[in-house]
Amino acid sequence: MARNFHMDASQRLFHNDFDFGDGNVLVSASGPLDGLWSSPVETVYFRLHISMLEMNSIAFADMFSMPQGNRTGDQPVIHLQDPLDHVIKLFKSIYQGGSWPQGLLSREKWDYIVPVLTLTDKYDMRLLALRLLPGLLEDWPTTLREWDGVDERTRSIVRTAAEQKEQDPSRPSPDDLLPEPVTAIKLGQADPEARSVLPAAFYHLSRISYTRPEGPEDPYFVGPEVFRSANYSLLSSEDWVRLVRGQARIRWWLFNLAEYYKFALHLPPCPRQMYEDEEVMDGTEEIMDSDNEGDEWIPDPCGREDWWYDRVAPQILKIAANRMVDVLENLKSIRSFVDRVERRDDEICHRCRLSFGEWLDESRRKFWMQLPSFFDLGEYPNWGT
Repeated sequence: MARNFHMDASQRLFHNDFDFGDGNVLVSASGPLDGLWSSPVETVYFRLHISMLEMNSIAFADMFSMPQGNRTGDQPVIHLQDPLDHVIKLFKSIYQGGSWPQGLLSREKWDYIVPVLTLTDKYDMRLLALRLLPGLLEDWPTTLREWDGVDERTRSIVRTAAEQKEQDPSRPSPDDLLPEPVTAIKLGQADPEARSVLPAAFYHLSRISYTRPEGPEDPYFVGPEVFRSANYSLLSSEDWVRLVRGQARIRWWLFNLAEYYKFALHLPPCPRQMYEDEEVMDGTEEIMDSDNEGDEWIPDPCGREDWWYDRVAPQILKIAANRMVDVLENLKSIRSFVDRVERRDDEICHRCRLSFGEWLDESRRKFWMQLPSFFDLGEYPNWGT
């Protein structure tokens, strides 16, 4: 990183990209040149334009409206107390707009933009912040359709990175490549414009393990489970309460989902149901019940309740008992299982199987809509839209 700096005739150390010949203000910041805190601290100067700072920052505009006591010749000198690497990123964002890392699901993007957003808040640079924020918000969407797309891409990155790291430990881990959820939570709590990331970030945090296997003999990647981590040291006690309560509510939601009678009334009637003197056809099969008298009717003629308790409810309860619970992905798997059922005389009828699949899709949508309430995050009027 030292090659990005040069010493001028006054023995001041300048950043190569921000030493403009027509600049009319000197701004300085201190920190290690290579960004490593173990390295020596240096003071670096930036020769900038007052007009650029005034245009992007209300705080700087107010500052320059007052007489500047610290000057070098006819140029005012301002020393910033912020970390040097953060200041460099800020000036790159101002002078080289759009030069920050781009792309969906990039840890590098978050490591770059979050420090800049901290400074945009400090120096009242709201327009710059509004240009930077969308690149972060897209990683933690508010709609289920967008979440499914992001999550599918995340899983692809995780699988590829974990397999590569298992073969070559020097390769980056999935966490080196993907956004870190607690950083997103802290951003959402600090910036009202970023509050929309909280439900998805808390949900992701709730579905990953707090611990990983220790020791070189433990594989990094085992079957479908890949270790993902988070910066738990940033979580406050209130955050932990939200997280643990959310996990408990999610498991309770699953337990309720497994109970057939709690949703059976929302399913359309089985086409095999029939009242006296009424015949209902299911495909080419005619179902008759000689014991059906008067207004008595067959509540479960194709055995769908028994099938649910025998084939589906155990899967849901097993999911709820897992160490890590990813409801949205698990319900997709159960939906696929229902779709693959081969029709036999002792299985549910075709129409009821389709109804179960549609109901599972609707359950996923309802689950997504409840994410803010699971984690006590307050009102989200536009959530899911």
